Amino acid sequence: MNTLVTGFNGKVGFEVARKLKEKGMPINCAVRNVEKAKQKYGNEYEFVALDFSDPTTFKSALKNINKIFLMYPPGDQIEFELFLQQAKDNGVDHIVYLSVKDVQFLPFIHHFKNEKMLKKLNVPYTFIRAGYFMQNLNDFLGKEIKERNRIFIPAGKGKTSFVDTRDIAEVVYITLRDSQKHHNQKYVITGDQAVDFYEVATIMTEVLETNIHYENPSVKEFKEFMLQIAENEAFINVVIGIHFPTKLGLAKGITHDFEKLTHKKPTNIKTYIEDYKDNWVKE
Repeated sequence: MNTLVTGFNGKVGFEVARKLKEKGMPINCAVRNVEKAKQKYGNEYEFVALDFSDPTTFKSALKNINKIFLMYPPGDQIEFELFLQQAKDNGVDHIVYLSVKDVQFLPFIHHFKNEKMLKKLNVPYTFIRAGYFMQNLNDFLGKEIKERNRIFIPAGKGKTSFVDTRDIAEVVYITLRDSQKHHNQKYVITGDQAVDFYEVATIMTEVLETNIHYENPSVKEFKEFMLQIAENEAFINVVIGIHFPTKLGLAKGITHDFEKLTHKKPTNIKTYIEDYKDNWVKE
């Protein structure tokens, strides 16, 4: 039996797949387009087609699967509840779900209702409630850092307990490896320090040997600029929403669940920037 890894094309799903493969755990990686994934990765991973808005893909994706690393996908008309029911009917006995830190105080987001749905399903679950990803710096923040030497995001002066998705992948591996120990548990995974984006810019300046500054735009300034460079408005609103808790000073909480589970310290922001410095260097 295999573990199904969803979200393979994203920041966390890929790191989870890489970690489980490295540890010799049999996995199937769920993607919308198998041919495209094979062109990029060859035979490195076993791919299966899964589109959460197309229930006809569920049965084959769940074949010979007994555990799932589950992420809520972007997109419209997501048949999440139906997928969960089919997973249960197919004998899945553990679902590790990637949620978000402080989800219990955020009833307006998908993760809040999804956690409730998973509890009702009566399939053993583990909730990984993750803090703000360090990888955002070389994802949607990366272009402005590379092209204009600036972190451009409306996050105010609030501090964030940044977490490396490689650390999240390690926690996912541990919870899947020793499933029964982690049934119906909730883990909040953060880094071990909270920093604001001014501090991040200072660390990047030091590591990249290039002056990086944090511009701290207002929401209005951010939105106007992003629309000007033809970014999708729905995506812009998601990005604003992600940083709203930081702006309010609500993202700085630190937990020690990572250390308790792995017996080591989480990756700090400077190490992360050193590891990925090539991403921000102009070619």
